[in-house]
Amino acid sequence: MSLQEYAMMGGQGEAFIELMDVKKIYVSDGVPTEALRGVTMAIKRGEFVAIVGPSGCGKSTLLHIVGGLDRPTSGKVIVDGIDFNKLSDDDLARVRNEKMGFVFQFYNLIPYLSVFRNVELPLIVKGIPPRERRERVLMVLDEVGLADKAYSKPTRLSGGEQQRVAIARALVNEPAIILADEPTGNLDSKNKIAIAELFKRLNEKGRTILVVTHDLEVASYAGRILYIRDGRIEREEVRS
Repeated sequence: MSLQEYAMMGGQGEAFIELMDVKKIYVSDGVPTEALRGVTMAIKRGEFVAIVGPSGCGKSTLLHIVGGLDRPTSGKVIVDGIDFNKLSDDDLARVRNEKMGFVFQFYNLIPYLSVFRNVELPLIVKGIPPRERRERVLMVLDEVGLADKAYSKPTRLSGGEQQRVAIARALVNEPAIILADEPTGNLDSKNKIAIAELFKRLNEKGRTILVVTHDLEVASYAGRILYIRDGRIEREEVRS
């Protein structure tokens, strides 16, 4: 990518998320595998970006590196002005907990707890007082359209509703960015579109969202699509 192209993508000091020549190599039984082969990209605050590619192309690895769940073998990752390479594991975990909200393909809800309690857990861990916890949980449940399900168990909900609970849990700490890894992978067509539309509405309210998906219909809701293959970004598509 040229410097001009990089600047157009939000680089050169304007970016909220910057990756510069990021490489990731995994070694299994002494055999190295290149998951990322020099990824450079930039995302502005308030963007909704989708990363699209086939299975095994490196898109989930890329998301995990942006989210501080994994470290690159080489290259630089800067999020909100913070250079991840300069952070200890404890500091990286602190930044991740403060700035990131994660949504995965599997909802990871605790079945014997109510929807309210599932969403409340991150606030309990953070030491937020009970009254504020209640206000914030009910606010995000309303935001994802599940205020009426607050005291239901996850097992009584549809797959799409469970994923919306997972999104509410990701939102409740008021993160700077939502990172979603194949969030519609377990959903039928109707619920898939409902989740994509929810991400778009959240983005329209100013949230920065990065979604990894193999589904072009889901990706079409983003403002920009990055296509990745064999560990490299091949091209981008800017949508109106």
